[in-house]
Order: sequence, then structure tokens, then C-alpha cells
Amino acid sequence: MKHILLAASVFLFAGNAFSQRVIDTINMEPGYAKQVFYQIQTGSKHSSGMTQWHIAHTTLQMDNAIRLNHAAGVFAYLYPKGNNSSYNNFDTTGWKTWNMPYNDMKDEALGALNKQKNLGNQWDFSWGVYDPTSHVVKGDSLYLIKVGSGANTKLYKFMPIKQDKNGDFIFEFGPLDAQSGSPDTIKQSQADKGTFKYYNFTLDRQVAIEAAGGNWHLNFARYYDLVPAPGTNDSGMYPVSGVESKRGLKIALVNGVTFDDIIAAPQAFIDIANADTSIAAGHGFKVGLTRVGSDWRFFNGSSFVVVPRKNYIAAITNATGTEYWALRFLSFSGQSTGRLTLERTKLGELASVNSLDANTLSVFPNPASDLLWVRANTSTIQQITLYSLTGTVVNRFTCNDNLVSIPIENLPQGQYIVEAQHSTGSQRSMFIKH
Repeated sequence: MKHILLAASVFLFAGNAFSQRVIDTINMEPGYAKQVFYQIQTGSKHSSGMTQWHIAHTTLQMDNAIRLNHAAGVFAYLYPKGNNSSYNNFDTTGWKTWNMPYNDMKDEALGALNKQKNLGNQWDFSWGVYDPTSHVVKGDSLYLIKVGSGANTKLYKFMPIKQDKNGDFIFEFGPLDAQSGSPDTIKQSQADKGTFKYYNFTLDRQVAIEAAGGNWHLNFARYYDLVPAPGTNDSGMYPVSGVESKRGLKIALVNGVTFDDIIAAPQAFIDIANADTSIAAGHGFKVGLTRVGSDWRFFNGSSFVVVPRKNYIAAITNATGTEYWALRFLSFSGQSTGRLTLERTKLGELASVNSLDANTLSVFPNPASDLLWVRANTSTIQQITLYSLTGTVVNRFTCNDNLVSIPIENLPQGQYIVEAQHSTGSQRSMFIKH
């Protein structure tokens, strides 16, 4: 049982550090003029103008994502009258009826220019086709790019040429009546460890947007997302202010409990987030561009209100393993000031989680009302103990099986910890009685 005691001591250290609960202010400025890149561990912030970039190309050499800054009024229309060989004979007749794709806000690899793939060709990535011999994506599409709105609207024709094997993206753009000339390049070498590299059509050059060295976790920004249309049962793409996650960052959603509940029993919440692989529930550690998104607040008719009992746990990889940080939002002012506040605290280290036995413990359903099932995948459960969040023993059961049902219909509604002692050690997890 030594490994269990070690785990508890590490998380006790983190749990006792209540003085490390920090409240940070994020300032996107009035009208959400800035996007703010935020580092969870230090609270450092880096701001960039929300309209400072128009197009972004991935820094992953094995990817080919091209995203547009819809919040800056940048939209692409797929040219339906030919491929990129038609650049010098670009006909804009009827352009407002052409297909206008949006960035996908769940998967960062699906930018607006990645949404028309030929499903019959595994190497087709919408704007171009991958050559497995040269490892180059060769452009084969042509687009009309609209920047701005109203009297400030500018139209460009845009031709992807290739994504080189070193990650550079080479393209050509210009006024609608321009002839092909010198291509432009968004260089991988200037990305500074960012997730994307960015280009501004107005400035005609690559620009720096992200925090230096890729040192950020969350991006507070403006983007278009699929939301219910006001007063209807339909949904449409509308601008929202929300939070994007850095590529690869795992975040768990912890709803229905208080922030103090998580701090009081961090290991239990981390365990259940690690065990939750349900697509339907979706609360466990998962990656996704808008894993945080914008649904942590709502408009009550007069002002924005933060959704109560909505928390997040971020699993942040560092040089020695993984740190777990809890987050919750406290306030959101809306576009009048663009300010919001959030609270963060460190829960513990990966070493404490790795010290647990490798056997996987499953607790389901969660939440539960009548019966709670506990399963140890590779060992036999010998005893199950139920605790309140304060550590009080609620009930204890003796058993001898790898799958055990526990009656909980008489328990008051709330959050509990279930501890299973099995043939190879002991583990805890969290469940909710409703």
C-alpha cells in the first residue's frame, strides 16, 4: 500500500496550498478588440489585435490546416469555374452564391479551406493534394477572399500553390484583375513554436500573433461558431467570444460541483476524469479547439452571468510529467469592456497519479440514482468503502469479484468518493448521487 500513501501525500501538499488560489483578469478590451493568449501555470498574458491577421497555416508538418480569421471579416468562396490554373482568368460573376465554408470550431485541423475534401481520394485535403513521394501538398483550388464589410470590403483572389515538406506554405493572392506574379510564403522558421503561422493581406506579410515560444494554453478570442438563431429553432454561424485551447491540451469538464469540492478531493476528480472515456458524457480529459468554448456564461436579458458549478481541469505536460490545474470563471462583462475573471489553482502532479496501481477502476453510471457499479479490469475487488467529500465513511461492503453493484438509493443527493481495495492495491474515484 506504499504507493497509495505516496499518492495521498502529494495531493495533500497540493490541496493544502489554498494560498495558491489565484484570480486573474483577462482584458480583451471593448468590442473584443484583442485576443489574449493565457498561460495557466503562471497567469501570464499576451495580447494581439483581433484583426491583425487574416489567414493562418498550421505549423504541423504532417497537417495542412488553413484557417481564416472570420472575426476580422475574412471569408473564402470556393471558385466553381476552374482550378488554380484559372488564376489569370478569374470570373467573379455570381460570386455571392459560391460555397462559403467556415472554420470548424471543434477540430483545429479543419479550417475553412479544408472543408471540401474529395472523399474518394485519401490524399485530397480540399485546397490541395498530398504527394506521398515528395511529401508536398500541391494546390489545385482557387478562392475569392473577402476581407471586411460594407464600404471597407476588399476582394482578393487566392491561389494555394503548395505546402512544402519543411512546412512552408506558398501561395499567391492579389486584386481580381491581377496577373500571376511573385508568390508569397508563410515561413515555418518564423512561427516561433506557435500552433499556426499567420499572414496579413493588407500588410502583405507574415505577422506574429501568439505568445513567444508557444508559451500559452488558452486563447481568449472572437470566432464564428454554430449557435441557435435568436427566436428560432434553427442554428447558424454567428460571432461569439470564447476560449480556444492550444493544440494537444487535455481538459476535463467538471460540472455540478463547487470549486471547493474539487480542491478538497483533487485525486478523486482527476481519477474520474482519467477514467471517463464516454463519448456521450464527454467529461473526461479530451482535446478540442473549443473544449472550454463559450458556454460557461449566458446572457440573462440584461447582463452576462457565469454558469454556476461549471469547472475545468487542465492536464499540462511539463519537463517532468504532467501538472493538473483547476479553473473556473467568475465574471464576464461582455463587449462593453471585454473583461472577464477566472480562478485557477494547481491540484497536483502526474507522479501522484502514476503512483497509483496500474489496474483501471471503472465506476458507472455516473451520476447514479439506485445502483452504482464498480469494476476492476484486471483484479478482484475485496472491499468497497463509500466516503463523503469530508472523508466520513458512509458505508462499507465486503466482496470478492471484479464487478460489484452497490445500492445507493438511500444516500442523500450529492458527491461521494468510492474506494475499492483489490488484489493489487487500492483506488478511489468520484461519483454523483442524484
